Amino acid sequence: MSRSSNKQALPLLKNILFGEGIRAALIFLNGLTEHRFSGLYRFDDDALKNLYFYDRENPTVESSPSVPAMASYCVFVRNSGQRFIMENSLSDERVHDHPAQQEVQSYCGVPLVDRYGQVFGTICHFDLQPRSIALVDVELMEEMSWLLKQKTLLS
Repeated sequence: MSRSSNKQALPLLKNILFGEGIRAALIFLNGLTEHRFSGLYRFDDDALKNLYFYDRENPTVESSPSVPAMASYCVFVRNSGQRFIMENSLSDERVHDHPAQQEVQSYCGVPLVDRYGQVFGTICHFDLQPRSIALVDVELMEEMSWLLKQKTLLS
């Protein structure tokens, strides 16, 4: 779906999210991007735990293992409380010497926020190769985060 706005994608996302569930909505979001992976993650002390996961090359895999939060780019979202976008880790000084820099080369993530305004997790797309990231895709992830907060589908 080539688009310059989310005028058509947002109603579809809402229908999928509330009709088919969070993983189906995540798969829909992934299909709008070039990224191989998409996930919803929760911070659990110093660990990052997977809630929902999609791998375009292995669609039957529904989860990924927990990792130390500091070994993921999601920590940038947690620490800033804002989206973090990186198209190519090998040329991005913000992640110089980060543990994932060589392996995960593209990432875009947005915060999952609880009803008190605290970041408790992320929605993200990532890939092992550099990938372009359209702002409309990041904005759609932010819409999904807002919808999840409003409907308290995640606790």
